[in-house]
Amino acid sequence: MKHLMLLMTLIGFVSCNDLDGTFTAKQDLVFKTKKSIISSKYVSVKVPAGNYKAEFDFTSFDNLKIDLSGIDKKIKIKLPDDLDINDRNDEFYIQGADVRQNYDFEGRIHTDYSRSETRRETESCSYTRYETRCRQVCHVNNRGHQVCRSECSQFPVTHYGYRRIEYYYSTRVTNMSLNVLEPSTSENVGSFTGRDSSTNRVVTWETPCR
Repeated sequence: MKHLMLLMTLIGFVSCNDLDGTFTAKQDLVFKTKKSIISSKYVSVKVPAGNYKAEFDFTSFDNLKIDLSGIDKKIKIKLPDDLDINDRNDEFYIQGADVRQNYDFEGRIHTDYSRSETRRETESCSYTRYETRCRQVCHVNNRGHQVCRSECSQFPVTHYGYRRIEYYYSTRVTNMSLNVLEPSTSENVGSFTGRDSSTNRVVTWETPCR
């Protein structure tokens, strides 16, 4: 088992970097979190035994935020800097002493990638083109004669049409399991299971919009 690197790198390909799932506290737990963003002081966050809806949010390159339903304060953990992990299939271990927590953490992450069949179809589209528009501007000169001239400007005009397109859908599903361990006995006192997924359309060929 290797030490965990930036958990942000672990799922850095995800736009939101959130894993939604369930956290089970097998006994009353006490985590530590910073009092505020600008403070160096830590305060305790008590998590009574029970089941919670949970969100593990990788907020920056070295920070993990745990949001448990019914617990007012979020648990923010600064992760070690010397980490390395394979985001597709790997195990990890974090010593509580390295992240100012009362517990050790171990777990596993696994990511699957899949793609749909290639599709080709016609779809509606739009494009913007600048066009010249002119108008006549008139005024009366100091001799009392009306003088007119044309003023022309470029204006953006949106056009609607159709195009032929070829594409497929790429899907990523990340699953993570995490155990909270008592350092002295390695007893499992809590666990999290969560997942994150995203699907993107990948265009491989298209005609101009006309």
